[in-house]
Parts: sequence; C-alpha cells; structure tokens
Amino acid sequence: MISLSEARKGFSKSLIAVSIGAVLAASQVALADNTTGAIRGSVVNVEKSDKVRVTNLSRGVSRDISISDKGEFRVGSLPPGKYQLELLSGDEVTETRLVSVSLGGTVNVLLGDSSQMEEVVVNGQPISQRDIGIAESGLVISSDEIIELPVARNLNSITLLAPSVSKGDRTFDQFGGGTSFAGSSIAENVSYINGLNTTNFRNGLGYSTVPFEFYDNIQVKTGGYSAKFGRSTGGVMNATTKSGSNEFKFGTSVYYDEETDTAPNTFVWDNDKDVLDTREANIYASGAIIEDRLFFYALYSNVVENQEYYGITSGRGYKEETKSDFWGVKLDGYINEDHRVEFTAFSDERDIVEGIYNYDSDTGKTGDYIGDIVYGRGGHNWIASYIGNLNDSMTLSISYGENSQDRSEVPGNDEASTVYWYNPGRVSIGNWVGSSVEVGEDTREMFRVDFSWTIDDHMVEVGIDNEVNSLTENTSYSGGEIWRLYPELGRARQLIYENVGSFETESSAIYLQDTWQITDDWSVQFGLRNETFTNKNAAGKEFIDISDQWAPRFSTVWDPSGDGRQKVFASAGLYYLPVASNTNVRLAGAELYTSEWFDWESSCLNNDATPCNLGDSDGLFYFADGSLKDTRSVVDKNIDPMYQSEYILGYEYFLDNGIQLGVRGIYRNLEVALEDLAIDAAVISHYTSTGTWDASKVGGASVEDVFGGFHQYVLTNPGNDMRIYIPEQGEYINLSAAQLGYPEAKRQYGAVEFTFKRPFDGRWSLDASYTWGHSWGNNEGYVRSDNGQTDSGLTTNFDQPGLLHGGYGDLPNDRRHTIKAFGTYSFDMGLRLGANFMWQTGRPKNCFGMHPTDDFAAEYGSESFYCQGRLNSRGSLGRTENYWNLDLNAQYPVELANNQKLLVSLDVFNIFNNDSVVEIEEKGDLDGTAEAYEYFGDPYYYQTPRSVRLGLRYDFN
Repeated sequence: MISLSEARKGFSKSLIAVSIGAVLAASQVALADNTTGAIRGSVVNVEKSDKVRVTNLSRGVSRDISISDKGEFRVGSLPPGKYQLELLSGDEVTETRLVSVSLGGTVNVLLGDSSQMEEVVVNGQPISQRDIGIAESGLVISSDEIIELPVARNLNSITLLAPSVSKGDRTFDQFGGGTSFAGSSIAENVSYINGLNTTNFRNGLGYSTVPFEFYDNIQVKTGGYSAKFGRSTGGVMNATTKSGSNEFKFGTSVYYDEETDTAPNTFVWDNDKDVLDTREANIYASGAIIEDRLFFYALYSNVVENQEYYGITSGRGYKEETKSDFWGVKLDGYINEDHRVEFTAFSDERDIVEGIYNYDSDTGKTGDYIGDIVYGRGGHNWIASYIGNLNDSMTLSISYGENSQDRSEVPGNDEASTVYWYNPGRVSIGNWVGSSVEVGEDTREMFRVDFSWTIDDHMVEVGIDNEVNSLTENTSYSGGEIWRLYPELGRARQLIYENVGSFETESSAIYLQDTWQITDDWSVQFGLRNETFTNKNAAGKEFIDISDQWAPRFSTVWDPSGDGRQKVFASAGLYYLPVASNTNVRLAGAELYTSEWFDWESSCLNNDATPCNLGDSDGLFYFADGSLKDTRSVVDKNIDPMYQSEYILGYEYFLDNGIQLGVRGIYRNLEVALEDLAIDAAVISHYTSTGTWDASKVGGASVEDVFGGFHQYVLTNPGNDMRIYIPEQGEYINLSAAQLGYPEAKRQYGAVEFTFKRPFDGRWSLDASYTWGHSWGNNEGYVRSDNGQTDSGLTTNFDQPGLLHGGYGDLPNDRRHTIKAFGTYSFDMGLRLGANFMWQTGRPKNCFGMHPTDDFAAEYGSESFYCQGRLNSRGSLGRTENYWNLDLNAQYPVELANNQKLLVSLDVFNIFNNDSVVEIEEKGDLDGTAEAYEYFGDPYYYQTPRSVRLGLRYDFN
C-alpha cells in the first residue's frame, strides 16, 4: 500500500495528472452542491471487494464507503482537492487510485478492472478518467490557474473568460461594473462565497470585493444550472475560499498596478490627465490547529488605489483615494470522518475619499479645492455550515450566514445646492461637490438546508433556501435641490428629492430534484424549485407578495460511445428573478420628487450659483409627493413574477491527449418582465368612457386635473391588462392593455458556441471559444445600458407609451461575434508565459431625442427613439467599433531553500494600447428643445488603455 506522503509526491509530479485535473475543473456539474464535489464509482468483481476508503490527502481524513450489490459506490460533500481511493478486500488493499475533485464536479471511477479504464501511471499511481457530468454550462477555474493568467484581480474578469459573457457598459463601473450573461442585463447575476450570497440586493449591481489570495476555486455558471440555484436570470458566480491542511504554510504577495498610457480625450473627459495606480499587499497563513481535525486559513490584505480624472464639460477635477483593509478567515473542523463544520468570516470594508477641484480644460490647470465626498462601501460577512454524512447514502448540510454593505455617500459641504449650467453641455458651477447625500446600509440574513439521499440509481435532493434582506435609506439632494440652468432658453428648472425609510424583502425557496443514472452512459436530472418573494414598504406592510413561482428544470447527458469520450447534453428550465429592493425604496417609500420650470434672466446668479430674478413658474409638478402610498395603488393585482425560459443543446468530444471540443446552442426568452409605468392616460380613458369619476371625492377636480400624466406609477407586466386601486375614488378598476398603450416587454437571446480546451501538459495549455450571439427585443432587463440608469425594474423604458415607439430592435448587450482565447506556455528553465485575448463586435447605436407628439413622453427629455423629429428604431444606427484586446504576462519561479518559493511576475494589459470607441453619446436632441445636440455620436468612452502590473509572491510550506 502506498503511503500518504508517497501519494502526495506522486500526484504533484504527474504532469498528466495536472492535465486531467484541468479537464475535471472545466467539466460540468453532477451530483454535488455549491461548495463541494463528489466521487461516483463502480467496482468490477464486486464479490471480491468489501469497501472503498477515501482519504483527503491534505488533511489525512479517511472515510470508508460501502459498495452496493451492483458494485456501485458514491461519496459526496467532499471539499475540492486531491483524494486517494483504496479498494479493500478485508484488510488488504487491492487497488489504489488518485483523483482530483473539483468544485461542483463528480469524478467517475472504475475500480477492479484496469483494462476497462483510461489509465495513466505516474510513480505507480493511476489517475481517474474524466467526468462527463450533467448539462450545466460554464467553467471552473482554480486559484493556481488564475495566478498564471493575465487577468485583472476582480471577479468580473474571471467571468469574462467564459463563452457568452460580455463586459457591461463603462457607465456602470462606478457601481462595481458587471458582466452580461447570454444577453441579460448586468444586474441579473448572483454571486456566492462558500454558500453565502454576497450580491447587492438593492439593484443587483456588484457584490463583495475579495482578494484573489482568498479564493480557492471559482465556478462560473452560464446556463443550465440546477434547481438548487435561483434568484438569477443571468449567471451564477460560485466561489470557495482556501482552507488549511496538516502542513503549515505562510506567504506574502505584493502587486503594483499602473496605467502607463491614457485614452484619447472625449468631449466629456480630458483623458490625457488620467492617473490610476494600485498598491496591494497580502499576508496569509494556514495549517492545522489540531492535526487531522481542525484547520485554518487566514488572510490580511491592504489595498490603496489612487485615481485622478478631469471633466471638460463639467469643469471639475477629481482626485480619489480608496483604502481597503481586508481580513478573512476560514476554519474547517472534523468532528469525525463523517461530520464536519465550516466557518468563514471576512470584511471588505473600504473608504473612498474623492477630492473635487475646479478645472480649466482650456489651460489644463487644476484650480481651487472645493471639497471631498466620502463613500462608504463593503461590510462584514460570515457563514457557518454543518456538513454530515448520515450514512453511506444520506448527506445533510445546514448553513446560516449574514453579510452587510455600507451604501453611504456624504459630500463635505452637503448644504450647498447642486447647480448645472447647460450651454449646451452640462457644466458644474457653484461650490457643491456631490449632487446626492446618501446614508444607508444593507443587511442580509440567510438560512439554507440541503439533504440528499441515494436510492439505487437515483439521488434525490431536497432543500430550503431563505433570505431576509433589510436596508435603511436616507437620501436627498445636496442643499435639498438641483438647479438646471438653460441660458439660451432663458429657463431654469428646479428638482427636489428626498427619501427616508427602512425596508425589508423576504425571499424563500424550496427545491426538489432527482438525478437518475438510467444506465452507465445516460443520466437525467429532474428538478423543481418553488420561490416566494415578499417586499415591504417603509411602514413594514407587504406591497408585493408573489408566491408559487414553480421553476421546473430538466437536463440529460448521454455518452453515445460508452467510453467517456463523448457527451451529448440538453437542458431546459425556468428561472425567476426577485423584485429588487430598490423597488421598495422608490415605489413604496415616502419619496418626495418635484420639478418646477421658471422663466429666468439668464445672467443672474446668486453667490452660491443658484439663479436669481426668476420669472413665472409653469407650476410645481410632483413625480412623488412625499406621502407613503397606499400599497394597493402601486402594484397591479394581476401581476406575475419576472421569469425567463432557457433551452440548451450541446455536444462535446474528448480526444486521447485530453483535448476537448464542444458546440452548444442556447436560446433564452424573457417570458414575463416587471417594470413600473404611468397609468394616467389609461385612467383618464377609463373614467371618460364609463362616466364614473366622482369629482366630489377630490374637491371637485376632474380626472384630468388629478391624473396629469405622472400621478400614478404602477409595477406591472407591460403589455397585459391591469387591475389597480385608485385611492382618489376608493375603488379597484380594470384597465385593458389597449387603454394602457404599452407593448409587451420582450427580450430574446440566441447563440451558438464553439469551444476548444487543451489542458496543461507540462508545456502549454489553451482554452478558446467562438460565439455567435444575438440579443433583441424592447427591454434590456433590470437596468439600462443606453442611458446608464441603475434603478433596477424601474427604468424609464416603460414609463410612458411614447418612450416605446421604435423601441424594438437589437438590445445593448447584443454582441454578434466574440472570439476568446487564453492559455499558458512553460519553458524548460521555468519561465512561464500567459495570454488572454478577446475580439468582439461593437454594440448597437441609437439616437435619443424629444418625442414630437406624446407630451408626457416629451417631459422626460431626450429619452425617446425620435431624434430631430425622426423615428430611429432601437439599434438601427449601426454599431460602435469592433473591439480587440490582448493581455500578456511572464512569471519566473525561484526555488529557495527549505521549501521556500519566490514568484516574480509581470503583466501587461492591452499590450498594443488599442483605443476602440466602446460607447458614444446617444443623445441627439438638447433636452427641452428641438435643437440638435452638438456632441451626438461623439466618443464617450474608449477602450481601457495599456497598464502594467508587477508582482512578487513568496510562499513557504
């Protein structure tokens, strides 16, 4: 029998083991949960064998698994890592095998007949064959692989390695950025760390910020995921963190990033003066607190980022410093070989201080310091889990966790009024520094139970998945108001906004799924998930309660050759998205939002830059009057939840040298969407046609007096009939889709992907894909890229019927052709090179302007698809420039005495300093006028310029 130390050496020296491990890491999910993996096997001549012993090589923990009468065995809930399998006959070991278990994967093993398996022998040890898995799409990448690739140190960059994933618009970078999965908006994804959901539940933008040194494996699910996962119509980012072993290890790493070039200037930004650099230092340690029983991993990370950027039209310069002191710890305790507990805690609290200066773009000189804005971000996170093997066929896991996020934004002089001067571009004047004053915090509590039971050829899994999300909100404009001054028109507009309250959202789900291994070569998975979403207003009263959201999931995998070399797979399912908590704040809070236009003597300004000598007013207009709305009046009684259908069909072929070829077709359809829309015109139509308006209930006012176009906004499914409560009349009324005048919300995505994977063989590796994809409809999803709006589910898209005229076409995340390739090459002397390449067609272009006939839509300014009075359908004005980018890196390891290692690395991003235009100004009309906007079509953002990253990593073990 080989010893554990010999097994470790044999595994580490096997280049082919690394190769097969890479295939396993990229394979699909089967019979495993969201933080572990599994091993499934068959034993030939079972009458000669008693059991299989499974040993975690890094922790020395062993478990004996019984073999069924059919010669089958399975062991689940295994932390990702390297395992030794021993086939026992009595006390005698008759066969030994080494396997690598990946996150979410199941390794298939055949024991007892070596002639029947794909066997690789290194130091006398066979390595198990590949996993043909279940029909889930995506990739799994380990922390070791991440280090070897030239990718930015953030989760978005990892997701971009997967096919059908595109970068979100630069507009959203200030909110953490994001990626679009298969045509969905960037606000429809979900991110987990060790089972804890860390997604921003306010609007779906962003998630907890974690250093790469804390990650162990990252799984990117792009489609076909099982009933265990929900709350997403985009993709899933599922990560596990590093854990300790019996070996004590410690290390440190430092990185310095700097943009060495700048992008060309735009009409908005003086990019020549941009500065961006980041300094990151990490120290980490791991080991056994109690050998074979209790293990730890701990990390401290300090990050300081400095950024400067300067606005041409705004007349402001910005100098920003971000400081983060991240700490994280992971504890793993084994009560015995069948029961273990985990505890993960980390803090990503960080402060961002942005100094504001006057700036003269003509001279390029920075003027007087005006003040600071202090942003609070991040928070504390923790999750505790129990994982138990109740017997050889039953497992149970229970988790409870919490995470919090600071959402504050506090200007230094928050009493100064915000003033913009339009001439015609928007220029900031006065001594204000930030337009909004926000104080808020988000807190999530989660509880989850998962139980699995293997019965003959079936593995039945059931579970509950609950979250309670709470937030506080206190937002207003700096100085209580925003002034927009239009000197050429002799007009001034005053906006007032305030919203204060506490809100809660509950999300609960139960699921059931059965994985049926019909034959050795064919498996199917039937799943059913039921979700309930409950949103409460500022008074704690439910205003949205959507239950019985049944989401069936089906997938199947067939190996036509029976030797693990081919995989035909298919999946179909429904996926629901919860109502973002932003809806609680904006639709069900005590929001005050007013607008008032004045005639103005254009040259008159007060000392604080607010206008003086104001003339006649057009009257005070209320978007929201500050009262807590009747919950019956803000949600359609007939409302259906937002959900998407998805269908996938694919084929993969595995060559003898480990190369994997694949093709996959995917179709997604947003079956039902949620949006808020104004119902004033429909209410007028209803009461005019029925003659039932009782003016005595509203002081003699007519229905036209009350419903002036923006009086009542309702969350609904656009394009459907509505039943809604009218507070002024104290009654429910029915409004037809024809009266409402809105089309049905549509979003479709179709794609064909071709993939090539060559695992590392000791010399080189390559992962490449080509995707033809098309996203079309009239609704991008939760957020809008074309106008940068982050009000998830409450965008301007469906606010007035006129805003949808010409609104059907290619959507912002339509990237018709995409090529991706990344890989590494190793030289004999130890030098290793890495590359990451992407080429992609541009996004569709629009022209937004004033609606010429819909007065209500015209009040929104340049938001319609009319431009200079001409209708230009969505995406009909061509595309932005094609984009391509190449990142390279070089690493050289230095072996020191006493198991010490030093890794020196250099990464160069956008090595050719390409400067494709990635976004343009799409506003064609000057707000409030029929005049053409002079900057229409001009570049707004260019491709991120060239930057370098220097790194040193020291490890001792």
